Amino acid sequence: MLHRFNFATVGIALLCLVTACSADTTADSGIRAGEACGKFAHDPSVESALTKITGMERFSDQGSEPKEALATLRASDGEVGAFETMGVPNCLLRPAAGGGQLVTVYFREAVIILKANSESEKTSTYYRTGASAASEERVSSIYFHCQMTSPKKDIIVNARLERESKVKLSGKEAADNQMIVANAAAKSVAQQLGCQGTGLSQGAPEAISGVYGPH
Repeated sequence: MLHRFNFATVGIALLCLVTACSADTTADSGIRAGEACGKFAHDPSVESALTKITGMERFSDQGSEPKEALATLRASDGEVGAFETMGVPNCLLRPAAGGGQLVTVYFREAVIILKANSESEKTSTYYRTGASAASEERVSSIYFHCQMTSPKKDIIVNARLERESKVKLSGKEAADNQMIVANAAAKSVAQQLGCQGTGLSQGAPEAISGVYGPH
């Protein structure tokens, strides 16, 4: 009887241990916002913004193509073909437990800079960062100049954030926080490319016109 009791006790203990470990693994799976996609969101304010627009604190960034994004920009030629209009997903975030995309930041070369006008300001908020930056409910876009030294060329870069998460945010909160995340991603890519003259905001970009700009 003693041996049976010991075996049963050990069996129960092992079962509890495995169950506990599984629970911990599920709770702690994935990576934190500040660790995702090359740690572009390591600053607490950016990490907070990313958490707000996704409604999550841990993610999977599988599907991101940071090397391809940089290579494509370095190979830019001043012309944008049909396949280049969407850009390369430099950072693609999904729930840690699996599921659809939450937020994706694409990068591409642009040949023109889309700036604010009386019509676009009716639906978008424009911010002071780069050459032009606008944010709507689920999309944010930044255009900035990049003077590279290796290879030596001047290009226009477009960073575009698309949000698929269904987290409920006010329009202003969504626009502001998306722009904070997009700006941080743009600064990270600009630094890796060795860009000069970007005009990207060092802190949270300021709204200057449009829906949530000063009136």
